[in-house]
Amino acid sequence: MRFRSTQRRFFLGLLIWGLLAVPGSAAEPPPSLTLKDALRLAWKANPGLQVSRLQSLIAGEEVVRARSGFLPTVKSEVSQTIYDNEVQAKIASNAFPGGGAGIPGKYFTFPSTNRNFWSSKVYLDQTIFDFWGTPSRYQAAVLGKSASLLDTAKTRDDLFLNVCQGYFTTLRAQKMETVAQQEVVDLKAHRKIAQDQYEFGVVTYNDVLQAEVSLADAEQRLIVAKTDTINIRSALNKVLALPVSAATVLKDEKLETRPWGLEDATNAALKQRSDLKASTRRISQQEKVVTQTRSQFFPRFYTQAGMNYQHNDYMLHDTQWFGIFGMQWTMFSGLDTKAQLAQAKLKVHQLQEQHRDLNDQVRLDVQNAFLKVKETADRIRTTEKAVKQAEENLRLNEERYQEQVGTATDVIDADTLLTKTKVNYWTAVYDHQMAKAQMLWAMGGINNLLPQEKPGNAP
Repeated sequence: MRFRSTQRRFFLGLLIWGLLAVPGSAAEPPPSLTLKDALRLAWKANPGLQVSRLQSLIAGEEVVRARSGFLPTVKSEVSQTIYDNEVQAKIASNAFPGGGAGIPGKYFTFPSTNRNFWSSKVYLDQTIFDFWGTPSRYQAAVLGKSASLLDTAKTRDDLFLNVCQGYFTTLRAQKMETVAQQEVVDLKAHRKIAQDQYEFGVVTYNDVLQAEVSLADAEQRLIVAKTDTINIRSALNKVLALPVSAATVLKDEKLETRPWGLEDATNAALKQRSDLKASTRRISQQEKVVTQTRSQFFPRFYTQAGMNYQHNDYMLHDTQWFGIFGMQWTMFSGLDTKAQLAQAKLKVHQLQEQHRDLNDQVRLDVQNAFLKVKETADRIRTTEKAVKQAEENLRLNEERYQEQVGTATDVIDADTLLTKTKVNYWTAVYDHQMAKAQMLWAMGGINNLLPQEKPGNAP
């Protein structure tokens, strides 16, 4: 029994030593991210952006398909034919000298094809002219690829704005947690003073109770602030394709942007916005579709060249080479082509209306962002001064209370006012950063926050 007990202790010691010796078993410190790091992570791993990139690749393959219309088509056919009887030909007997001329209804018959045979055909088909149908399809595909790349750029810009908003919202939540923690610390200090004053018989127990209630209320707000920080940080982690529960540490930083006038910012947006450029490409693309559809009313001129082979015991040559210059023309398609052309033209008008609406929306986006930047800057100046005043107000009320010329209510009200003022200040600070990010996005320049990641084939 003693041996077994010793053996168990030995194996238990080995197990503990093995767990301690495993490399990487210690928890890794949370990663520290700058705004540029966050943008880079989203650029490389965000699923929505990956889907948009794949759509651009699909549009690129459409260009290859459309370009194939300029090249010849090579086709091959192989078949096996079985008849119930041999194919025979008949010729009137008087068609041959001495073949019974003058005898009506007399014919000679002879087979022309085997009853069971196989044949093959290889030929090249080249469109010569189809009234600009093929060139229009190719030009539409090129414009479609360009528009798709611009759509990807728009998806990237939207993603970068989302990252910036999530980044600064997370920093704001962390600052709100710090403010709540400071409020708890201040109220604990006030509770101690009230307790001391009560023990010396200077104040009533009501001051202590009031301090306890206010402290409990502040601690509750701190719990909520901590939960909000975790939830907001988790939402940012999802955008960055990080583990949702990762304790990501963000560097507190500010966006550096040049001051823009409203008119200059609007003109820059009308030139730079990817969605406006994509809309213009879509209109041009659809106009090419109209030309392509209209070409179906006209004939297609083509050439063919190739070889026929048929296994036939009754023909002199099994193999025949041929060349064809031809025309194909669908004279009537049940009004289908006419309806297609009408649809294509209406689509052009639809895209033009959408473009005009988008143009107005861009102007509105710039104006809203411009006013938001100005508003938040004014709020920062106002609340920054108010914070200093609230701090001084709290200090004076604490001194008055200790000197027994002030009340506990005055101290608690002053502390509550200071907390509210700090919340307003930090909210204004990070709202200002988000407003500047919104301004960059509205102008189509938010991609400049990570210029080295701009794709080389971006339009």
